[in-house]
Amino acid sequence: MPISATGSNRPRDPRDAGFTLVELMIVLVILGLASAAVVIALPDPRGRIADDAEALAARLVTARDLAIVGGTDMAVRIDAAGYGFSRRAGDGWVPATAKALQPRRWGEGVEALNRIEGGDLLVFDTTGLATPALVTLQRGTDRASIAVDAAGAVHVEAR
Repeated sequence: MPISATGSNRPRDPRDAGFTLVELMIVLVILGLASAAVVIALPDPRGRIADDAEALAARLVTARDLAIVGGTDMAVRIDAAGYGFSRRAGDGWVPATAKALQPRRWGEGVEALNRIEGGDLLVFDTTGLATPALVTLQRGTDRASIAVDAAGAVHVEAR
């Protein structure tokens, strides 16, 4: 009984040889679109300026609430490096001890422009009234403003 060689003697169809150029191009286009979607969705590693503004606004509201509940004036000093909270103790100010009111530094590249009436401290009194202020945070072309009115209301506007 004769033994045949392994494999097939059938002639190969050229279409069975691999991928066509059109198929490869379609795959490359799909990969390109998927890569673009991922890059667009990636967050800025420095964070958004609106996030910094929202964080400051939340801490201002906390300071206002602590002034009312604690029965002592609360103040915030905002400068180019960051911001920190204090509470009135006798004739002066001492750093706030609440964890939420610990001093914070601005994120990378953030500039703070302040307009606080009557000085450099934004003060919340024991009734919740405040020193009117407008703080504008800027990083490149991104801006966000935090406004505090005399009634103690805090508003954020991101542009």
